Amino acid sequence: MDFGGNIQEILTVSELTQRISNLLQEEIGFVTVRGEISNFKLHSSGHRYFTLKDEEAQINCVFWRSKQINFELADGMKVVVSGWLTVYPARGQYQIDCIEIFPLGLGDLFLKFEALKKKLDEEGLFDKKFKKELPPFPLRIGIATSSTGAAIQDMITTIRRRNPLCVIYFRETLVQGDEAKFDIVNAIQELNQVPLDVIIVGRGGGSLEDLWAFNEEIVARAIFNSRIPIISAVGHETDFTIADFVADKRAPTPTAAAELATPKTIDMLLEEVDFLFGELHNKVLSLIENYSDEIKYLINSYAFKKIEDRVAYYRQYLDELDERFHNVSTRFLQRRREILENNARHLALLNPMEPLERGYALLKHKDKLLDNSVSLSKFKSIEVIRKEETAVVRVEKVNRNLFV
Repeated sequence: MDFGGNIQEILTVSELTQRISNLLQEEIGFVTVRGEISNFKLHSSGHRYFTLKDEEAQINCVFWRSKQINFELADGMKVVVSGWLTVYPARGQYQIDCIEIFPLGLGDLFLKFEALKKKLDEEGLFDKKFKKELPPFPLRIGIATSSTGAAIQDMITTIRRRNPLCVIYFRETLVQGDEAKFDIVNAIQELNQVPLDVIIVGRGGGSLEDLWAFNEEIVARAIFNSRIPIISAVGHETDFTIADFVADKRAPTPTAAAELATPKTIDMLLEEVDFLFGELHNKVLSLIENYSDEIKYLINSYAFKKIEDRVAYYRQYLDELDERFHNVSTRFLQRRREILENNARHLALLNPMEPLERGYALLKHKDKLLDNSVSLSKFKSIEVIRKEETAVVRVEKVNRNLFV
């Protein structure tokens, strides 16, 4: 093809990528680079992927499982890597195919983490004797986390499923950035002013930098000083923060935290009621049987032969009491079970998110939900919240409904 008189060779993307790869290997080839590990991932295949970075740049690295290493890689570690500069064709990006990795020293964040961990451990903040027990059947649970992401939705869904009687107090909280540590402390202190049974503090997964707010000393002390038991739920199962060591209970994931906060489900509670009823009934039957044996003994004794009719009367009376007690206790426990189930259904209906399941929407302006007492004409724009999406709409005209 002629472009302005020049004959140009038309390459496929694969051919161009291969030429770039050949050029990098011929002109640069084997390199030795130092930097700090970030976004480290140990794949299920055993291969290790990470980013090597400094203050101004970064490069992807891969370290195959066939290569041996005598220490564990982690975010924040400073290392020297040696390997071939290659191109990963599927993404068209260059990377270092690592042959050897040597530790240059731990990163500043990792050192700060270990130093604070050692300091707080020596002060006793991790001591089991200070850990508060979680309530067996909490009815008020506080959650401090971000309003975005899957963590909050997973926790709410899990709690609602396991214990619909429970009321959730959600305090939207910054979980990343320079101001996050202060907001987490404020959230814990504010939730301690509410009569709660347990508090969940956490966020979804991320790098060491993303989770750093939960490694701050002021956050650790706020958790330790909480009068209400706290469950930490930070990151994934392999992530550990200072907050995990100080908290009364550590959960590997936010969903697991919701399960720890609701150890007894509503079904388990109903099973316990049935069990206790059976126990009570058996004990009463045992008592009645014992008294019946005593009465039989007295009837057969010489002293009471003449009052046999009277004993027979009381025996029949005891049978009637047994039947009456059985009927009354059955009705009482059945009624209590119905009340409990009705309350559970009623509380589920009071959930403001329940109508969204049926296609309805909530109207919101800033942080306030709008009910029928507030006219939409007061606002230039409002948020329409549905089950899986939120829309910001402009209010151009408001008419009164004729059927109101």
